[in-house]
Amino acid sequence: MTESLNVIALISGGKDSFFSLIHCIQNGHKVVALANLHPAPTTSVARNERVENREADSEDEHDLNSFMYQTVGHTVIPLYEQALQIPLYRQPILGTAVQVGVSYSNDAASAEDAEDETESLVPLLRRIIAENPGANALSTGAILSTYQRTRVESVALRLGLTPLSFLWKYPILPPGTQTSLLQDMQYVGLDARIIKVASGGLDESFLWQDVTNPIVMKRIEKSMKRFGSEGDGAVLGEGGEFETLVIDGPRGLFKGRIEVLQDDRIIVREGGGAHWLQIPKARVVMKEVDEGTSLECRIPVLLEERFQEMLNSLQSKWEGDCKRSAIPLDVSSSEHQVSKPLVNFRYADDLDYWTFSANPKAFGHSVSNQAIGLVDGIRQRLLSSMLQPTDITSTMIILRSMDDFAVVNKIYGALFTKPNPPSRVTISCGDMLPTNEHLTIHLQVQKAAKSLQSSTPQRKALHVQSRSYWAPANIGPYSQAISVPLQASSEYQESSTWTVSVAGQIPLIPHTMALPQPTADPGTTHLEDFKLQTTLSLQHLWRIGKEMNIAWWTSAVAYLPRSSSSTNSSRARITAEAWKFLHRRKSSDEDSDDGEERDLWEEKYFAGMEHRGSENTSRSLPDWESVGYEGPEEGEAFPPLFAVEVEELPKGSGVEWHAHLGVVGGATRLHPSIHGVGWVIHQCTFGGSLQTIIMVEYSETISQVSKFVEGAFRELGVDAIEEYRSHAFYLNISSREALGTKLHGGMIPCWNIWDSEGKRLSAVLLNVVIA
Repeated sequence: MTESLNVIALISGGKDSFFSLIHCIQNGHKVVALANLHPAPTTSVARNERVENREADSEDEHDLNSFMYQTVGHTVIPLYEQALQIPLYRQPILGTAVQVGVSYSNDAASAEDAEDETESLVPLLRRIIAENPGANALSTGAILSTYQRTRVESVALRLGLTPLSFLWKYPILPPGTQTSLLQDMQYVGLDARIIKVASGGLDESFLWQDVTNPIVMKRIEKSMKRFGSEGDGAVLGEGGEFETLVIDGPRGLFKGRIEVLQDDRIIVREGGGAHWLQIPKARVVMKEVDEGTSLECRIPVLLEERFQEMLNSLQSKWEGDCKRSAIPLDVSSSEHQVSKPLVNFRYADDLDYWTFSANPKAFGHSVSNQAIGLVDGIRQRLLSSMLQPTDITSTMIILRSMDDFAVVNKIYGALFTKPNPPSRVTISCGDMLPTNEHLTIHLQVQKAAKSLQSSTPQRKALHVQSRSYWAPANIGPYSQAISVPLQASSEYQESSTWTVSVAGQIPLIPHTMALPQPTADPGTTHLEDFKLQTTLSLQHLWRIGKEMNIAWWTSAVAYLPRSSSSTNSSRARITAEAWKFLHRRKSSDEDSDDGEERDLWEEKYFAGMEHRGSENTSRSLPDWESVGYEGPEEGEAFPPLFAVEVEELPKGSGVEWHAHLGVVGGATRLHPSIHGVGWVIHQCTFGGSLQTIIMVEYSETISQVSKFVEGAFRELGVDAIEEYRSHAFYLNISSREALGTKLHGGMIPCWNIWDSEGKRLSAVLLNVVIA
């Protein structure tokens, strides 16, 4: 059972804020207060006290067309306290939209930022918290607008409130239709009337129509198809096409309904085809005890169709001890080696890789002192390199014990004071770390892009901190994903390629932020729960990847917590089968991925960003149209995958997926895998850059492991082991004596490593670059 939260519900009067409130209750939370921001009155009457009146407030009826808040119909808001029997608090909106970017940063030292309309939330919520000390969460109705969501999150987290956005990305969740949200609202009995239209497809005949009525839904859908594109949120009013006012809902929430007579609905006609209703008078009609409908609402199913199919496949193919897959997961056969690796090619040098290890002699033996020492070292390195913390794109924190996570997390988080910190992977390696060392931090840093025009964005981020049904919220100083552009070389002028670093994904149920409950059926094997965890965490990875427009993963690793050798060997093969399933080619009629969603809230206010009438470009992952082969095609192609056994994972998870880089834009070329005695080389090119990965077979003989590595380097034209560098290397702890001092890069020590066919490995070297 998940924790029950005491929720402050932000309400605008619109359908989304109320339906999100219903989902709060459905998930076992208690709504302790309603909060609303309204246009500042032109009279001298104070409006920042608890609402006591029970009549519609007809004074100063006007629509601000706020960037952040719905204000049309605000005169009816005071009636909700009586209708819902929940305390209502209101505050005037002060200021305007000072910060107009997608992300939002509160800088207390900036007087200008204090004037941003977002900050009007702060005194309102502080007053509510003072009167309701148990309040610990904040609900909002954001669906597709990053602009809205990031601002509410900024305020909520500053005040110690858990942000809840249960409708976030709702239209892309199963069943994946735009109207599913409206249909779910209809099911619970929400009565939401259109009170404003501002689209060429809608006229004033739509005013006061119930948007949850099936006939009205079809009218809106038909009208929007002439001006919008499928999946863009127009049917939901996400681009400001229309706004609504809720006048009734399920008996479990609405103890009374709001009545607005026809004579009290005055049409106001503005320029540009905008029309809205002015409501000078309204009243609450209390319901009989047995009147109304149930509060129960549909919660989107946990797994979308593609991943449910994958889970079914894993359950049917992998019985008991999990037989090894008969299909190899790399591009080429290992029997007849004719290909040669690329050696004379531009390497991906847009990113740099740093490693900071805790030295007990320098920092002492305590976890906090070592963490402070490492963070100070990172600051100094950034300063000497003329870089900022925002130039860090991803990090990997290796702890001795996961019990130290909270201490390290607080100190590490102080490094990032701007929005959108780097993505992050966290694992525990136990006694594989050197004696008395409690942590190591690996960083990926974007080098200064001097050749790019200053107007070119240098960094894009996905940073969702609200609980939703979509994917786990970021509950610490990290982002789901950071994307940076590759610089075009003089030989390769394609500069539209970006690389994406995604945070490690564990199988949390997004709306509860808890792991799935273990299967209680005594007839199931110990691997059944692992199959669900594998599937769910991969769904998180895919949803983030599609949101970032990733076409291909360069490679991936599945981290497994320490267990018996046979158990983790079986788990490793399950992860390989899942990876293969997601990279199988689909026929065109099979692939039903939605097109890319746009942030229509921003497009409503920023000229030149709308593309009405155009169809969305289909987006899939992997995007086989942008992936090609060099050399013969043998078998099916998959990004290199391996599984490693470490000590422990966050929250006691059974698996953590880490995709090393995602590729966006341009073409990705896959090169045949090169097989030698004791090694395999995988290579791919994208954006004019080459990535090389070396997998070294396992051997108990130290000298043999060294020979394997030397053979792989000779194939790459390396005569001396010092002539290369790598981003990182995963090292089987038993091979440390053979390779620990010879390999360069950030080391991730592992108890065991398996390739995608279940074979044990001694090491995996990532992003090998020849000096």
